[in-house]
Amino acid sequence: MKSGQSLIELLIALGIFGVTVSVVTFLLINGYLSDLQARQNNIAIFLAEEGLETVRSIRDNNWKDLKEGSYGLAIAGNHWILTEEPEDISAILNQGKRKIKIENIDKERKKITSEITWQIAPIKKNKIELVTYLTNWQKEIQ
Repeated sequence: MKSGQSLIELLIALGIFGVTVSVVTFLLINGYLSDLQARQNNIAIFLAEEGLETVRSIRDNNWKDLKEGSYGLAIAGNHWILTEEPEDISAILNQGKRKIKIENIDKERKKITSEITWQIAPIKKNKIELVTYLTNWQKEIQ
């Protein structure tokens, strides 16, 4: 009777140990992924804010450069410019892209959306969007 009892106790102990190890492993991996996502979200927010500030800079140079559409950003001749393709930021965020969307509200106002997309894991895509509205503050008053 004692040897049968010892076997049952051993199986129960192994079961408890297995569950404990599984829970601890899950918590460690989940904590790591949460920390990684939080850090990457902060970077993405910074890049989205930078995109909005860049469009403000382009507006300040020439309002007419802000044509409706989707763009990337680049530097040419010490000035920011809009490019036809979304900007590749994969050196900063895994498979990262920055896209600037410009929409006309009326003749003197535009809606600007700075969108950052990237991938944390093979099946998990993230996206941050920041929106602002710009006016042609340098227009001549008639």
